[in-house]
Amino acid sequence: MSVALNIQGPPCSPSRSPSRSRSCSTGDQWLDFLTESREPDEVSKRMGPMIPRVPSEFREVEENKDCYEPRVVSIGPYHHGKKELEKMERLKSKLAGQFVQKERSIAEEMYRKVEELVGYARGCYAEELKHQFNDEKFTQMMFLDGNFLLEFLDGKLEKQKLRNEEVALVRRDLFLLENQLPFGVLLSLMRLRFRIEDQHLMAMFEHVFEHIHAIPLQRQSCGEIISKCLSKMPIALIVRSKSPSSEDIPYDIVDHLIELFYIKFIMIEPQTRSDLGTRWHWGTSWNRYHSVNELKKVGIHFKPSNTKVFPDVKFKPTLVLGALHIPPLSIDDSTKPLLLNLAAYEECSGEYSGLLTSYVCFMRSLIDQGEDVKELRSRGILRTTLGSDDEIAQLFKEMTTNLVPNPSAFMEVKNGVESHYRSTWKRWILDHWAPISTAVVKYSFIYGFVVSAIQAYLAETRKKPGFGNCSCPNATQIHP
Repeated sequence: MSVALNIQGPPCSPSRSPSRSRSCSTGDQWLDFLTESREPDEVSKRMGPMIPRVPSEFREVEENKDCYEPRVVSIGPYHHGKKELEKMERLKSKLAGQFVQKERSIAEEMYRKVEELVGYARGCYAEELKHQFNDEKFTQMMFLDGNFLLEFLDGKLEKQKLRNEEVALVRRDLFLLENQLPFGVLLSLMRLRFRIEDQHLMAMFEHVFEHIHAIPLQRQSCGEIISKCLSKMPIALIVRSKSPSSEDIPYDIVDHLIELFYIKFIMIEPQTRSDLGTRWHWGTSWNRYHSVNELKKVGIHFKPSNTKVFPDVKFKPTLVLGALHIPPLSIDDSTKPLLLNLAAYEECSGEYSGLLTSYVCFMRSLIDQGEDVKELRSRGILRTTLGSDDEIAQLFKEMTTNLVPNPSAFMEVKNGVESHYRSTWKRWILDHWAPISTAVVKYSFIYGFVVSAIQAYLAETRKKPGFGNCSCPNATQIHP
């Protein structure tokens, strides 16, 4: 009985098995190929190009299709030449022409650098583009796109008579997975163009990131305001992000802008990352999902944390109540594309912790309806400029379609919440808190009234003549 194998390997070579006297069978050939072609995990975790296509399971969700397509500008080859993006193509040529006219020698140096890197750059994209562009065409495209990115990072795009909406759409498009420039090309061009050290170049990325992921304004209590005034410290030193500083990021291994953003706002400190589940573990999972309002009923409150790192969620229990600390999130037109493209990057890169995907699914578990969004807004965790509370709830439902979280992510948080939720005595106290507090207030009032009456009686009695001043003859014997 013969078995047909669909996986084919290279032709059988006698030199591969010189000790074998018999001829190489089809099965031997296939088994040898499996052994020789396998790569160790520590050598390479990547199964595709550095700048991959968005996986098909992401694109097949109808409500999310537009989240992976550029609206106004293309970067790189995947969406190059689309008719709806022609306006920005003309602007790219205009900006490059102005730069060449002003800084001819630097422009020539930058173009030669792109020519040197063209082989590396071509290898960063999917194979189907191999014959679409020759080296000259590819170099020109990389030069124009790179110069456009530098103009944007340098804040000069706003001077090109673009509407605010167009600038916002450009910012959105630069954080799409399929719309990336190889970071090696971008960083080389920045060094030649601006002639400054890398740490100063990174400040330009920081400025763009501030617009992409800004912390919503938070209401402060009187105590917090007074404390900050007394400390006389700048607010920037008080509210510190736990994300890596520019000096901590290994720029030499960054592939593109999406990955740089991921390192800064998704990956967190090693000592706390273990709490989020850095490996897939199917033995434990959070089978019960509780919305914001369900958790609120059992005494769990929601507070914004002073961090920009998306997955840095903490649960802090008290004797009776509990507090879920969640990083603030601004929600606008670019939030959904940003989170979904980060999730797509996570899927393609082999980032096994699944932190961003798990974070989005965790937020979806909290947000079931508009009332949950309303509560998070009132607590300063969400700032929305996009539709109603019900529409925001629907947005999270759409984002999590086909997303598979790491079951062990946020395990410490989930266990803490679940333990609080299932605590019988805490539930009993909360269920009877109203009558208990009423009784305490009632009997405290009666007790206070009785004590006050006794004190008033004694005070009045002391004022009467003869009290404490006895005139009987034996008084001296009684009080020597």
